[in-house]
Amino acid sequence: MKTLVTLLLTSLTSVALAQSDDHGPSNVDLSTETTAFLCADQADNRIRLVNPTASSADESLLWSYPAIDEEPIEFIPTDAKRVTHQGEVFILAAYHGRVRLIRFSDSTLVKDYPSYSSCHSAELLPDGAIVTANSNHGILRLHHSADKHDDLPLPYAHGVTWDKQRQCLWVLGDLLYRFGYAEGKLTLEKTYELPESPTGHDLFPLRSDGKLLVSNNDGLYLFDIATEAFQLLSNLKWIKSASQHVDGSIWISDPQRTEVGTSWQSDSVILVNPTEPKQRHIISGSKFYKARWWQAVNFSY
Repeated sequence: MKTLVTLLLTSLTSVALAQSDDHGPSNVDLSTETTAFLCADQADNRIRLVNPTASSADESLLWSYPAIDEEPIEFIPTDAKRVTHQGEVFILAAYHGRVRLIRFSDSTLVKDYPSYSSCHSAELLPDGAIVTANSNHGILRLHHSADKHDDLPLPYAHGVTWDKQRQCLWVLGDLLYRFGYAEGKLTLEKTYELPESPTGHDLFPLRSDGKLLVSNNDGLYLFDIATEAFQLLSNLKWIKSASQHVDGSIWISDPQRTEVGTSWQSDSVILVNPTEPKQRHIISGSKFYKARWWQAVNFSY
């Protein structure tokens, strides 16, 4: 009997592995501390979760949307975030012209809303509404459903992040904006001038501390919410994405790897704080606009 059970388990395992090989990586419930980057990859318009320390490109892929054996979608991705809502993990993906909420466990498309063609980032609000930042159009769009939304003018809109503790929305454009959110409406509370130039690019919080990573044409800064002060972290220009590792270090998409594609695409993520030792993760074959650590961000969710 024991031999029969062993043979049965072995057979089931072989079938599962074969299915995984046929359809790409299974949508496993990865730990929030898993060493991986979530990438908005414009090489083939997929959202990819990759292990940067894997020995090969095939082994590095942990998850993708659409799956590798499916046709890529027509929309170009600009941002991807790991978000939690009602106890489940989702991927919030911004595209030129769309925003999508995808359940991570089974890659089910839960929400699919139209936005502007210059959509650069998105954020999920506690009530399930979604906000998109649309740069060239200078619009912050609050999506209540696929056909109901409110548009707010906001010059150079590029980044949005929810602040769970303060119950407000931070938005990056020509300034850093703080909005209150209640009963389905956004209300402007305060603005802050950016260092050097009014050209915000990326906005992303530290994992737990009350501080925001803010990039513009001139560098990467840390905005301390309590003191309302900016601290320079890197003078590299045109940084498109930044995030904090579980060990506290700050990483960015390398803005100098222009040989891989256009000036806004990269295949590398580099350590900028601390400045030593020099470290780089190359995600071979990628042309991502933004890449962020997969690890949980308690500041927002």
